Amino acid sequence: MAEAYLLYSQAAALDPENQFYRIKSEAVQARAALESPPNTPPSNAKTDPSTGAVTLFDSVTAKDLAAEREMLPPVKLQAVPGRKDFDLRGDAKSLWEQVARAFALDCVFDGDYPAGPKLRFQLANVDYRDALHGLEAATGSFVVPVSKRILLVVKDSEQKRREVEPVEAVVIPVPQATTTQELTEIAAGVRQLFTLDHVAFDTQQNKVVMRGRNSLVEPARLLFEELLRQRPEVGIEVEILEVDLTSSLAYGLDLMPTLPILYLGTFWHSPLSVLAASVPSGITGLLSFGGGQSLFGIAVASTNLMAQMNDASTRTLLRSQLRAVDGTASSLHVGDRLPVLTSGYFGPASFSTGGQVYTPPPSFTFEDLGVTMKITPHVNGMDEVTLDLETEFKVITGQSVNGIPIISHRQLTSKVRLREGESAVVGGLLNSNEARSISGIAGLAEIPTLGALFRQTNKNEQTSEVLVVVKPTLLGLPPGQFVAPAIFSGSETRPLTPL
Repeated sequence: MAEAYLLYSQAAALDPENQFYRIKSEAVQARAALESPPNTPPSNAKTDPSTGAVTLFDSVTAKDLAAEREMLPPVKLQAVPGRKDFDLRGDAKSLWEQVARAFALDCVFDGDYPAGPKLRFQLANVDYRDALHGLEAATGSFVVPVSKRILLVVKDSEQKRREVEPVEAVVIPVPQATTTQELTEIAAGVRQLFTLDHVAFDTQQNKVVMRGRNSLVEPARLLFEELLRQRPEVGIEVEILEVDLTSSLAYGLDLMPTLPILYLGTFWHSPLSVLAASVPSGITGLLSFGGGQSLFGIAVASTNLMAQMNDASTRTLLRSQLRAVDGTASSLHVGDRLPVLTSGYFGPASFSTGGQVYTPPPSFTFEDLGVTMKITPHVNGMDEVTLDLETEFKVITGQSVNGIPIISHRQLTSKVRLREGESAVVGGLLNSNEARSISGIAGLAEIPTLGALFRQTNKNEQTSEVLVVVKPTLLGLPPGQFVAPAIFSGSETRPLTPL
């Protein structure tokens, strides 16, 4: 039956219109399968663990799938190295064949590529790229690499470029943190310049994807990478000087403000203890006048000449080092965070809602006390840096309104241009208090010159000043110091094909 099935199947294949052979082969197929001996699997056969079937294939791994999804780079020609001279005559096809043969390359032509009239092609000391690009311009053609040694020559037109020229997609990683606005402006400019089909930005992986014709994507990629060149870093040394000056001065005569007159009419008949009890404290003597029952005494107090001065000066120095990329802001905060009550419940301690006792919690916001600085550097060549400075100084005044403390806020916004390594004091936040008081005998204390003998003067001065000193140091070369590569892209209607 197996032999009959094979013969009927062979006859049906030789004579497809004969239905008899086909029907007979189908009729004996099942019987032939039962009588046929089982096939012995080959030595390299494997068993599928999931189904138990015998197979010759290995299992597909994740590495195989990843390799399949990996994009391959465009084909590049690998011609023989060296430079050659050309002085050729002939039609376009013959010129292409001669130039390609000189660099060990083979060329094929598009189906409707015309030979054209005879031309003279002359170039001296050129490599294969310059020779092929020159021949493209001379014959009005463009080249599509098919393999490392074979190139396709097509007549240059917009329609042919869209049909034949390969489409390329490139992924450009963004090397450092760049603002979305800056990246959008660069991408929009490159896309408009080279009329790319697709430009996208992956915010998760920080990558830019470009897709378009091969002759447009390659120069667009080079220009995009040049515009995204790593920007220089600037080291900024910040010194915050807090200077507190306090001085106190007191001078004059320490006089008794009142001179009491005491009645001493019973002086001779009173014991000494009673008399001493009637004299006020601080009185060292009595000036008496009268006599007998009309005896009076004026209190005489001791007078001290005083001169006292206190002078205190405290200075706190804080140094910090910052690093910032050109055009990117860097922040510094020195101080504490104060919780400030914004809303609260001031009714009963608790109340019942649905059988449960509930006390509303208060709400707070946090204020940054101390000094807060925001510095944005801009590199100007090799020896100058412009700094945009925003400085805030917040302290508690010690007063409050409805339990909320009053915060003193001083702010400085400045822009300074310094030479590399030069220091500058960009701002001083000053707070000064002065108090002066005079006490003495009314009338006598106001006499010119002599009045100083009858008064006491107190003078207090307090000054608090915060100075901000900055010193920039350039840590990298600015973009203008790098040699920019030449990007050859051809004309707008005839872009150069990457070879």
